[in-house]
Amino acid sequence: METIIKGVLAESTLQDKVKSTFIAQLLKQTAGQSKADAAVLLDLALELKLSHCPSRRILGKIPQRLARVHNILNGNTLTDDEKQEIERDMEILRHFGERKCISADEPLDYAIQCLLVLMYNSLPETRPLAMASYIEFLVEHLAVMPIPTSSSLETVSLMTKSAINLLEQCWSSGPDNVFMTIPQLFLRLSDDQRECSLGVGYLLQAIPDIHTSVVDPFVQNLDVTVLWRLEFTVQRLINWLVTTDMTGIGAWIVAIMESLASRGEFVLLRKMADENAYKIARQLAFRSRRHDAFRVLKFLLTGYHHSPVLFHNISKDLVPLLVSCRKSPDDRAFATEVSNLAQTLVIHFGDSDDVGARVQKARIFLDLPTVTRAEALQTMQDYSWKRGLQMQGEYSNHTLEKDMSIDYSDRPNMLRIGTTAGSRRKPAFVQPLGKVGLVNLGNSCFMNSALRALYCSSDLRRAVLVDTLGIDPKKTMTLRLRETFIGLSTSRLSIFTPLMLYKALPEWLNDGHQQDAAEFTQYDSNLLEETRMEDEDPASKRALSSFQGAMVNQIKCSVCGAVSSNKEEFYHLTIPLPKSESADIQDVVDIFPSIEDLNDENSNKYFCDGCGALQNAKRFTMLGSLPQNLILSLNRFEFDVKRSQRIKISTPVLLREVIHMKVQDSHETQGYQLYAVVIHTGESAHHGHYYTYARDDDTLAAGTQGSDPATSTAWLLYNDTSITVSSFEAMQQKLANSRSDTPYMLFLRRMDTALTQKKSKTDLSKMTVSSL
Repeated sequence: METIIKGVLAESTLQDKVKSTFIAQLLKQTAGQSKADAAVLLDLALELKLSHCPSRRILGKIPQRLARVHNILNGNTLTDDEKQEIERDMEILRHFGERKCISADEPLDYAIQCLLVLMYNSLPETRPLAMASYIEFLVEHLAVMPIPTSSSLETVSLMTKSAINLLEQCWSSGPDNVFMTIPQLFLRLSDDQRECSLGVGYLLQAIPDIHTSVVDPFVQNLDVTVLWRLEFTVQRLINWLVTTDMTGIGAWIVAIMESLASRGEFVLLRKMADENAYKIARQLAFRSRRHDAFRVLKFLLTGYHHSPVLFHNISKDLVPLLVSCRKSPDDRAFATEVSNLAQTLVIHFGDSDDVGARVQKARIFLDLPTVTRAEALQTMQDYSWKRGLQMQGEYSNHTLEKDMSIDYSDRPNMLRIGTTAGSRRKPAFVQPLGKVGLVNLGNSCFMNSALRALYCSSDLRRAVLVDTLGIDPKKTMTLRLRETFIGLSTSRLSIFTPLMLYKALPEWLNDGHQQDAAEFTQYDSNLLEETRMEDEDPASKRALSSFQGAMVNQIKCSVCGAVSSNKEEFYHLTIPLPKSESADIQDVVDIFPSIEDLNDENSNKYFCDGCGALQNAKRFTMLGSLPQNLILSLNRFEFDVKRSQRIKISTPVLLREVIHMKVQDSHETQGYQLYAVVIHTGESAHHGHYYTYARDDDTLAAGTQGSDPATSTAWLLYNDTSITVSSFEAMQQKLANSRSDTPYMLFLRRMDTALTQKKSKTDLSKMTVSSL
C-alpha cells in the first residue's frame, strides 16, 4: 500500500487536491481490512468510476502504472515473507474479479478492464474458474479497445497483446475453449449496435487457420432469422481486409461464406460478391494484403457460376497486376495463382473484350503455365458454391423446385434462399436446350415471368446486351436489366438470381408481396422511355422502337359534326376481356376499330368546343400503327364496386399461334405470330403465381421464314427455376383443363410475309369516321 501511495504522490501530472482526495479515499477504504494491494486498487477504481468524483482522472493513470505495481506484487522486489503473504491473497483477488468485474451487469470501464488483464497476466492464480465468463470478458476487452493515440499507443498495444496471450493460454489448456471463443467472437462482430475494434481482428489473426473448421457447425446451428448477422460480420471483416494490413482475415471470411454456401444461401453470397468483389480485387496490388484478398476473390469468382459480370468488371485490372509481379520468387508464385484464376474464368465464362487475349499475352511474357480446359472445369467444380450440397441420384428440375425453399424475413431487402433440411446437390445440372432458370426471390414470379417473355423479344435482347455497354452507370435499373440478360444468355448456367434487378425496382414493386407482371413490363418500358427522352440514348431508342405503336382516338359531335382527333403512343396494349364462358383471342382483338357512344345514358357526354357545351358524340378508337413486337395485356383484373375490392376475370381464352390485327385506313389485316404467353394461375386478383410459355428462338426464326407455325412443337415452359420442354398443344390442353390458369400477357412478332388476306368479322373497310 505504501508503494501505491508513493506512486500517487510522485505523479507530477496530478494536482495536489486530486492526490489528496485519492489518498484519503484509499486510506478510508483500507482501514480495518486485510486486502491485497491489487484488490484495494480494484475496489477503489470501481468506487471512483461509480461515484464520478473528481479523482476519476486517476483511472486514466492506472493502466500506465499497473505494470510497475504488478511487478512489485509479482515478487520481483519482495522478500520471501511478502511473497507468501501475496500467495495467500490470490484467492481474495480471484473472488473479487469474479464478483465485481467478470459477472458485472454493466460494461466495465476500459481502464478497469486493463487492470484485470494485467493482474491475470501477472498473477495466474487470480484467474476466474468460470472459463466461459472469463473468455467472454477477454473478447469484450479486445472489442472495446480504443483507437490508440501517439501517447497511448504503447499501453493499448500492451493490453491487446496481454489479452490475446491470456486467450491463447486458455486454448492450450483445452481445445473446447476454442469452441467457446469463436461464438463470442461472432456475437461481437455481428453486433450492429456497437462498435467493434481492431482488437477482435488481431485475435482472429492469433487463431490458427485449422480452427476455422469451428465456424461451420456454429453457422449450421444458427436460426435462419439471424443469418443477416453473418452478412454484417462478413462485411465488417472485408472492411478490415481492404483498410488495414491485418493478415489472416481472408481465411475467416471464406470459412463463413463456405458455411453459408453449404446452407444454400446463394442470394446472400451473390449480394456480398456484387458489393465487394471490385474493392477486394484492388487489394491484390498491396503485398501485405494480396494473399488474403486473393483467397476471398477466388472464392467469389469461382463459386458463382451463373454470371460472368463479376469477372468482367475486374478483369481489366488483373493483367497489369500480372505484369508487375516479376521481382521475386514470391511475386512469381502469386502471379501464377492470378494467371491460373484468370485463365480458368475465361475458359468457363468465355472471352469478352479480348480479356483472354490479354491474359495469354501476360502469361507468355512471364513464362507462366497454361491452364487446360479440363483443369479449368475441374477448378470451377471444386470451388462451386454448390459443392457442399451433394445430392444422391440425378438432379432434376422437380427436385430443384422441391429443395429450394424461400425465406422472406422481416428485415428489409434481406432475401434468402434456403434448402430443405437434409437435401444434397450435385455441383451442376443442365437445363433443356441450354436455357437458364430464374430464382424466385419470394413472390417475384411476376418479374421472372415478364423477364422471360421480354428476353424472348430478340430486338430488345440485342439492344440491351449489345447497345447498352456505354450506358450511364447512374441508370441502375438499365444496368441490372443488362446483367440479368447476360445471365440468361450464358447457356452453360443452370439458374440465375436476379436479386440486384429486384432491388433496383421501386419499393411498390419489391415489397415482398405479389405484384402485377403487366405493371412490371409497363415500368420497364417507361424507364427506357425516360432514358431515351433525357439523353437521346440510342440503345433505349432501339430497344423501344420495336414495341412502339400508336392508338388513334377520334370523337365526332352528334350536333355540329366537328371531329377532334388525338394520337397516343403505346408500348403495350391493354384489351378488355368479355365476361363469358369462353373467348377466342381473335375475337378479343377484333374490337379494333371500336365505337363508343358518349351520352347521358353512359354518363360520359362529350364537351364540344364548337358548340361550347356537353353534347352526345361517338368515339372511334383504332390502331394508327402497329409495332414489330406487340405486347397484349388482357384486362383480367377490375374493381368490383359492390364488393369494394379488386377481382379477377377468369374467362378462358382460346389462343392461336397467329392472330390478325386491323390498322387504320387499311382494308387488310397484319398477321402476328405468338412467341410468349405469361400465365396467371389463381382465383384471386391479390394472390397466385405467374409462369411463362415461350417458343424457342431457333424455331421461331424458322417460323417467320414461311414454315407452318402449327407444326412447331418447340415451346418451353418457364416456371422460375424449372424449365421443361412443352408444345403449343400442351399449353392449350393445360389451359383448357384449368379454370384458374389463364393467359394474361401475349407477346407477338409481326410476320415478315405480305399482309394476310384474312378479313375481320366486321366490315372494316366501311368503318371510318366519315361514316359515323
